[in-house]
Amino acid sequence: MKLSAKNKKILTDEFKFVVERMEEEKAPAKKLYYFSAVHGVLPRVFNVEFNPELVLMHLVLSATHSTLNDRLMSIKRGEEEVIEIPEAVFEQLTKATRELLLRLEQSRTTYEVLQKFANIAYMTTGNGYYLYQKGVLRLNQEESQ
Repeated sequence: MKLSAKNKKILTDEFKFVVERMEEEKAPAKKLYYFSAVHGVLPRVFNVEFNPELVLMHLVLSATHSTLNDRLMSIKRGEEEVIEIPEAVFEQLTKATRELLLRLEQSRTTYEVLQKFANIAYMTTGNGYYLYQKGVLRLNQEESQ
């Protein structure tokens, strides 16, 4: 993906801060709090340098955050008794965010890593959790059937 040096720096600086904080945090809610900044910074960039890939990135990251946050909150409120969040979800969320940062730094396409975010989020839905339990949907996309 091509971006001006200035806008690329804005994105990579924000992503670096987020990744560092996510790697330091143990609590899922805190990891998710920092993760929210990655989709928040994108409109500031594509409002001045439009790029369809940034729009897609924003939508996928925003949906990932929303899906994970909704599941966390329903579990916390005691409303969810069946669907659990697999332990490694937030570790994989952190790894995918780091991979996205690297792709931005290297001006590479982000589509493959965006698929990972979609799978991470989907795993916390009813059908996604079912597929996870069947072994069809896995945290590492390469392992998914």
